[in-house]
Amino acid sequence: MWTAVGVLLSLQTYISLSHMPDSPRGHVVLWVAQMYRAWLWALLTPALFMLRQRLHERHQSIVLRGALHVLAALTLLAWCNIVRLWALNVTFGWWHVEDYGVDAIWGMLSARSFIDFYIYWIVVTADYVRDLVNHKVQTTLREEQLHTQLVRAELAALKQQVQPHFLFNSLNAISSLMREGDSKKAVEAIALLSQLLRQLMANGGRQEIELWRELDYAQCYLSVEKVRFEEKLITDFDADEDCLNALVPTLILQPLVENAVKHGIAQRRNPGRVRVTARRVGEDRLRLEVFNDPAEGGRKADERDNHGIGLQATRARLERAFGPTHRLEYDLSNPEGCLVSIELPLQAAGLPSHA
Repeated sequence: MWTAVGVLLSLQTYISLSHMPDSPRGHVVLWVAQMYRAWLWALLTPALFMLRQRLHERHQSIVLRGALHVLAALTLLAWCNIVRLWALNVTFGWWHVEDYGVDAIWGMLSARSFIDFYIYWIVVTADYVRDLVNHKVQTTLREEQLHTQLVRAELAALKQQVQPHFLFNSLNAISSLMREGDSKKAVEAIALLSQLLRQLMANGGRQEIELWRELDYAQCYLSVEKVRFEEKLITDFDADEDCLNALVPTLILQPLVENAVKHGIAQRRNPGRVRVTARRVGEDRLRLEVFNDPAEGGRKADERDNHGIGLQATRARLERAFGPTHRLEYDLSNPEGCLVSIELPLQAAGLPSHA
């Protein structure tokens, strides 16, 4: 960068000259003089950056810092020009002992020498701007990190709400079997619940899991409920094989499956179906659907029924995890049955499927 500055200074010198050099050697001297100036400032730039930072750290007074900068600028103005002119003397063989006296050094300085004074302030200002930009970048990065930590904490809290909720439902189902005196089914349900809890503990720290694991969770939970409802509950899972390794939020289907059983199957006298499907939509979207046959006895599902831990928690988790890139839709008043649909970005886990 300083080499480019040296070229610009050389061109500026040509523009400001009233008489052009009368020999090729004069042109060479002009270019070498300006390149020496630029390269000398290239060597000084790191030291100037350090000087500005030290003055900023040690002196709170802006006036004092400004005075010290003026002193440093004047010092470097003289020093840079002396070193540059001595280097020219050495380069071109103009070596005379009298050139190094006080009078000769003072004579070396001219009006054009003051460009080094301005260069000093340009370098200091550039370092100040760099510090401002770095501070802004670091502040933005810290804010993003805090936001990410907050979102993760909120997702973890929401997931912790879901886990005890379905556990209570499962224990209630088991207690119903015990009250009915069906200890064999109660033992079977406890074994299925233990299997489900072991799976959850194995992946307890993960905010996202593979879709096939999430379907396993849902299937295991429905197996617990099937012990209670027997033939009254019919389950159906249908997932595209090419999306089984997609990452989804842990237990994202659980509240929807619970609602399907609670507000659909539990309200029926005849057998009812809970169907879970997973489809790849286009190249980069995943759609999950949970459908259940409608309740009987003239009772229709009400949106308010599902705005507790069910759809409300699911919506909150999706909003925090995916923002506007997700969709959550549901139709609770259709006489053919209740359908909840989730569409979110397809994120592949890259692991072999255990379908």
